[in-house]
Amino acid sequence: MNLKINNLDKSEIDEIIHLYKQKKFDDALILSNKLLKKEKNVPFLFNLNGLINLSLENWENSLQVFQQAIDCDDKFVEAYNNIGIAYSHLGKEDKAVENYNKAIEIKKDYSNAYNNLATHYDDLGKYDQAVKNYVNALKFNSDHLQAQNNLIHLMNFFNPKIHESNSIIRANQDIKNIDIKISILNKISPRELNDYLIKCNQILKKNLKNLSFFDSQIHRRNGFNLNCDRHHKAFNKFKIIPKYCFGCIKVQINLTTVVQLLKLYFIFDQINFPNDNIRKSFIELRPGIPGTYKGLVYCESVEEAQKIIDILEPYMTKLIEKNFNLSIKRGCTEFDLAFPGYKDINNLSKVNYNKEWKNKEELIDEEIFNGSKKRKKFFSRSLSGVCLGDILIMNNWLNYAKLINDQTYKDITSEIFFSEYIFQAVKRRNTQN
Repeated sequence: MNLKINNLDKSEIDEIIHLYKQKKFDDALILSNKLLKKEKNVPFLFNLNGLINLSLENWENSLQVFQQAIDCDDKFVEAYNNIGIAYSHLGKEDKAVENYNKAIEIKKDYSNAYNNLATHYDDLGKYDQAVKNYVNALKFNSDHLQAQNNLIHLMNFFNPKIHESNSIIRANQDIKNIDIKISILNKISPRELNDYLIKCNQILKKNLKNLSFFDSQIHRRNGFNLNCDRHHKAFNKFKIIPKYCFGCIKVQINLTTVVQLLKLYFIFDQINFPNDNIRKSFIELRPGIPGTYKGLVYCESVEEAQKIIDILEPYMTKLIEKNFNLSIKRGCTEFDLAFPGYKDINNLSKVNYNKEWKNKEELIDEEIFNGSKKRKKFFSRSLSGVCLGDILIMNNWLNYAKLINDQTYKDITSEIFFSEYIFQAVKRRNTQN
């Protein structure tokens, strides 16, 4: 923080920061602009104003005020990093990289710039360069949560070369080196799950100081982007169902215990579907949505979904045995709650696409086009086999089981790493249901 800030009215700055943290960005910007009129040579204030403009997606404005911060102090490392972020949103990738590197040049141990540079390469699918920069971010700040979680997510798609100094990569490799004896060709006992998870958790305790991982879904992707963010944006803003989603058919698996969910994970990891369908296993954390443990397989038609059920059912009967349900539905549960009957595949014409929705979809596409030009993440195919992220999510599942009083978690292990993320999610779900 620049020394000149000491001469300012701290209460004004505190109020701006308070509004910013509460995401009242318009109010924060008004106060920040007023303060800048009085104090024109304080880099910290320009940087704060730039961050508010970033949050409001005023990319060009943010760029200008970050540059003013640098004009006041050409060694102001945070401003170079934030200019990189602004350029990234403007689609000027070379300029973004140039400014991240400038920040690193000034401050060799600046973890935020390394993480942003890594994310840039991660989005491009240049995983070697991404790993190198995530490792540097964590080398200088081992508690950098974004870099930790980003690196763990990346290893769903990519096996990095061993970095002995990085405990996350080492833990991932150690987990992959375990001689796993769990196979969907045989029955899977709770004892086998217990033995395996204990070995994995010993690796976690040995290598990871922070076991927080903010995810509860394990995907097996095929490299195709379903573009769900776009579709949900249209639904949340206009309460419409996008046209694409009328052709989105899913096989849904409902389960009753966390032991069953762990078995489903191994089925999804090891099974082969003819079209390499995207699949995921997860705990239900959405308020107002029924169910606890679930799996989904994404299909393009009811006929394809029925073929998936025919493939899945023998494995489910052998490994999970009872108290599970396989069904075919259309789209997302939220859509059916807003338009009852939408997901009913026995009467697909009950809810039809409203032609008037097309204009609203076009508005969403225009909004996206005129919004951030930041390159969207390159979608790679998930690696098969267990990775570090999977084990961290399994621990989150066991946390969930304990919190909802599913006592079967004890058949796996009673030694659970507490997850504040899951605790708060269950608390919100219970409050809003």
